[in-house]
Amino acid sequence: MIYSLLTESSVHTIQSHPNPQKQITPVKRPHEAASISFDDFDLAGVMLPHIDPLVIELRVNQFTVERVLIDQGSTLEAMYYKTFLKLCFTELDLSLTHYPLFGFNANLEYPLGKITLLVRAGSWSLDVEFLVVKLPSPYNLVMGRT
Repeated sequence: MIYSLLTESSVHTIQSHPNPQKQITPVKRPHEAASISFDDFDLAGVMLPHIDPLVIELRVNQFTVERVLIDQGSTLEAMYYKTFLKLCFTELDLSLTHYPLFGFNANLEYPLGKITLLVRAGSWSLDVEFLVVKLPSPYNLVMGRT
């Protein structure tokens, strides 16, 4: 599991709501997320019961990215530096981050920065903020529950 700290601005942000009478704090903000589901067809070749990680491919910024780990325990989306470079970005494309990550190893890790990219899975599209980390990994991206 990978954890990040909330930024100060996100702790105090109040999202507008269709009903102006009802103010919603970040803690009470409704979570509206599209779902991606799997059926028995997707289990072809899988021996049950299994504890295999869910690894998929996604379209990111006009590229198909393979080896995307879905980590339900993660609170962020991470992009590894080698993937960042292969998507034709440079460090000039990154925004600053001021908080560490927990869970990559025994030490705190500070991301190189963050970048927001369009991610598509089937007909579903969403702008996703990735924290770019310069660490070795068998995966290209980690998608968390955010």
